[in-house]
Amino acid sequence: MHTLLLLAALSSQITFKMTHDGNMTTIIPQVILTEPCVCQVQILSSRQGQGGESTSQQRNTLSIPANQAIDLSRLSLNIGPEDTIKIFVVVSDGKSLHLSQQWPNSE
Repeated sequence: MHTLLLLAALSSQITFKMTHDGNMTTIIPQVILTEPCVCQVQILSSRQGQGGESTSQQRNTLSIPANQAIDLSRLSLNIGPEDTIKIFVVVSDGKSLHLSQQWPNSE
């Protein structure tokens, strides 16, 4: 576990923490930065399924400290077996820092 924290501290990154509680799935985008930053955070989410299609967008400016996992948002969804969910997160200082990550990973 300590090795994972050390590796995360060496490079800025966006990760996703996921929990399940019955039919509800909670997805929490997190960021770890190597330097403190006042950053613009944008989170786009889309859902397609038998019940239709929905999209949402969140924008915020956050003061993010260095080398700490910071929760950017908390998305709670009731995901059906036929549903397709995509979450795209961008963290940027408008200068040299620009991180982006999609869940689920597009690879």
